[in-house]
Amino acid sequence: MIPLFIYAALVLAVNPRGSSSYGPEFLKLVMRDWGGEDFLDLMAAVDQACQRPYVDPERLGVHGYSYGGFMSSWIIGHDHRFKAAVIGAPCTNLHSMYGTSDIGVSFGENQWGGSSFKDVEALFKRSPLTYVAAVQTPALLLHGEVDYRCPIEQSEQFFVALKRQNKTVEFVRFPDGAHGFRKAAHPKLRQEYYQRMLDWFARFCAAPAP
Repeated sequence: MIPLFIYAALVLAVNPRGSSSYGPEFLKLVMRDWGGEDFLDLMAAVDQACQRPYVDPERLGVHGYSYGGFMSSWIIGHDHRFKAAVIGAPCTNLHSMYGTSDIGVSFGENQWGGSSFKDVEALFKRSPLTYVAAVQTPALLLHGEVDYRCPIEQSEQFFVALKRQNKTVEFVRFPDGAHGFRKAAHPKLRQEYYQRMLDWFARFCAAPAP
């Protein structure tokens, strides 16, 4: 899922290179380029939206889940315009994900173009964790505890790295939550996910009091 950019009550959903909207060749453009041209597409869309008179560029937030979680954590390590980030089930360390995800080897070698024992430098270069020192955006991590696709250790690593540098970060673990829990879990857990997301944006992106 691609990230969603929150502008108070306005949501911008983008189809960057690598999304499934324009056929298989367009979809393949993200292969071995995570955080590359797709990142540029997303930021170009944000730039374009910020030219609208009804958009406040001082109140931007970003949210994404799964690959959108990867991209949201990548964005805040490379761009400081966002006042808040909600990061769901991200991939933050491709080197460790290679050995812990249920598709780490087959999907990882195809998408990332390498393995954890031959292409260590390339995997770290494409990992949001590598750029965690540059993060300035308050981040909320939301992750299911039994996620085998993007294991919860991906959020654990990102949380610890941010916390140790005194960044503003919170981490919520959802018990018995698989990778698709926010759509298929008990309604209470699904409600909790979205309520925490809205509360985080309200905390950091709200309009100043009159």
